[in-house]
Amino acid sequence: MRSDGSVACWGSDYNGQATPPAGSSISVSAGAVHTCGVRSGGSVACWGYNESGEATPPATSFVSVSAGAFHTCGVRSGGSIACWGSNESGEATPPAGSSISVSAGAVHTCGVRSNGSVACWGGDLAGQARAPVGSFVSVSPGGNHTCGMRSNDSVACWGSGWNGESTPPGGSFDSVSAGEAHTCGMRSNGSVACWSSDEYGQATPPTGSFVSVSAGARHTCGVRSDGSVACWGSNEYGQATLPAGSFSPTARAAEPTPAATAAPTMQSVLPMSTPRPTARPPMAHRPRPKRNGRRWSPSTTPPAVRIGKETITG
Repeated sequence: MRSDGSVACWGSDYNGQATPPAGSSISVSAGAVHTCGVRSGGSVACWGYNESGEATPPATSFVSVSAGAFHTCGVRSGGSIACWGSNESGEATPPAGSSISVSAGAVHTCGVRSNGSVACWGGDLAGQARAPVGSFVSVSPGGNHTCGMRSNDSVACWGSGWNGESTPPGGSFDSVSAGEAHTCGMRSNGSVACWSSDEYGQATPPTGSFVSVSAGARHTCGVRSDGSVACWGSNEYGQATLPAGSFSPTARAAEPTPAATAAPTMQSVLPMSTPRPTARPPMAHRPRPKRNGRRWSPSTTPPAVRIGKETITG
């Protein structure tokens, strides 16, 4: 999100998923080969691939949106969840009731209910949709695993653990983000800790103080305390090569200054709420996400960032 409310995207653009429309938005979330954002007026705009209707949002008011692999979900103004797109595993069939956030993964979706419990639905081959009991403040579905922030500042993960992605370290955290087969979290002291798969360096964060972090499929990005953004891991599609301008997790200014107009700033890099693969081969040869293996995408995901313990969907 730029300081003037416009959206900036980078990385794979095979299907137009990195070419956002003009206009002001309050949040954005990148999916597999589509992207969605909540506009300033509360409507949702989506762009990119639309084979399953994942880029065709309903005409209603939303407070947040999260783009998954080939489906999208959002929290309506009244607290109910609406999903659209692929529903092969039930990932687009949310339960009734009020929620405070929703996050779409590969073939499953999770949300934090108004009472603090987590509800998940969709693909559950590895147990990624079987949330533990207890009170949570945020949840992040990845490929075949899910992680969430408990009310006591600890991290809980469930689902696939082949690479250790569901085995978080101890200690106090402010946020957590589940990637394809790795997970990263921001500790209470501002440092970033990552665990599990590190084939591309996606689980080897740089040192320094951060205010948010987001894990993609095979890369990770975080906003530093000074407003700059650092990315690590795979850069095959340019997903770890940032556009010009500084980033800041602070709220967007109502009116940009003349200096900001000449050199736009970014307020945050916004989610996956959930990690989702973004780069794909041409559509005629694009594989669907694997539902019975640990890898759910052959490519990478530009991530979204959460501020503190709040899940900002995407």
